Amino acid sequence: MRKPRHEVRDGIHGFVTFDNVERDLIDSRPYQRLRSIHQLALTYQLYPGATHRRFEHCLGVMEIASRIFDRLFDGQVPDNVRGRIADELQNDKGYWRRVLRAAALLHDLGHLPFSHAAEAELLPAGWDHERLTAEIIRKSEIKDILGNATSPIKPEDVIDIAWSPKDRAKAEPDFKLSPWKALLNEIITGNTFGADRIDYLLRDSWHAGVAYGRFDPDRLVAGLRPIVAPDTDEVAIGLDDGAIHAAEALLLARYFMYTQVYMHEVRRIYDLHLQRFLQAWLAEGKFDVAWERAILNTDDEVLAAMRAAMADLNHPHHVLAQRAMGRQHFRTVYSLAAPHKKKKPTILEDIYAFLCGQFGDSRIERSQYGPKSEANTFWVVLESGDLQRAEEFSSVIAHVPSIEIGFVFAESAIKDQAEESIKAKFKNVLSTPKPRTRKK
Repeated sequence: MRKPRHEVRDGIHGFVTFDNVERDLIDSRPYQRLRSIHQLALTYQLYPGATHRRFEHCLGVMEIASRIFDRLFDGQVPDNVRGRIADELQNDKGYWRRVLRAAALLHDLGHLPFSHAAEAELLPAGWDHERLTAEIIRKSEIKDILGNATSPIKPEDVIDIAWSPKDRAKAEPDFKLSPWKALLNEIITGNTFGADRIDYLLRDSWHAGVAYGRFDPDRLVAGLRPIVAPDTDEVAIGLDDGAIHAAEALLLARYFMYTQVYMHEVRRIYDLHLQRFLQAWLAEGKFDVAWERAILNTDDEVLAAMRAAMADLNHPHHVLAQRAMGRQHFRTVYSLAAPHKKKKPTILEDIYAFLCGQFGDSRIERSQYGPKSEANTFWVVLESGDLQRAEEFSSVIAHVPSIEIGFVFAESAIKDQAEESIKAKFKNVLSTPKPRTRKK
């Protein structure tokens, strides 16, 4: 006879517990595939400890999402919130908690090998990993596990909670979530307090060995409250004013993780080299989005292909594999700086185009992220019960910098020459004025 509850140890959250249906989901082929999908692509080439996988991240998201759900709905729910979600709270709360946990567990099923490294370039137009996740839930054994449970779970409910509305709108422009489902979706995918973000910041920083992504998740979750947002008149997640320091730490953690880890120049060039190899190796330069094929694609097959190409000097992809796996990556020849962009908004693209003209586009790469101002706004619940925007309540949140990072890379053999060419061509933009000296 099967045990009713199971548990595994997790380095971030302690014990993660799950029931028999969730165990069947974990044991399924689509979920077990996540053991072979690195969370941070080739970041382990730079941060050796960053070898963790989507498998444990999804377990962590399920754990955090459950804690948030319990915090929001186990206590006294404000009347103005209850009036909008009364039926679900009164009649089906247990069902929706199971839906939420399944959605959190399964939300990353559709990730390509090496996760986000080159998703936009390697999927057909109109596809992303969330749409592929929905296909896997609808058509694989996942659908049967959910539907055949003692208390059945509707696969479409799981998809609604797992798929972020902003991304879903690209595939289904007319789709709209109910207020209740929108709130559950926010628990997982929310921009500020989403369980996905909470887990990946904690997990990625721990495995990378950096302190940037650390904050107090327990205090943060304890401070969450269901509210009706004054600007939209919709149910949302707010934060007690006493937990504002935990939210400040989370938003700063995100800023520093992006600038120091996710968009680190060496990590970015490895992403680009991996992308170039995959575009050359894959049929028609794209991954197949048929779900039966998608669940066969893992990092293992890609790594094996790269190693084979590295070992064969005559292999058509030998050079591309050497760049991605053989430490022969391109070097940074220009880093975007705010004063440069102020003088010439197109400076990064101009330098890239100039170097491609000088040396050929096969020897030059570029990477740009942003400008992206993080939507740091949420509602703070004051001691009086009134609501105030976070950026008005907290000067720290008001001044979290926007993220804009850009690099131009060149083949190591031409690095010095490329840098000299940039200095000569863009001297007026790159020069910094001498500081004024005060007359005595």
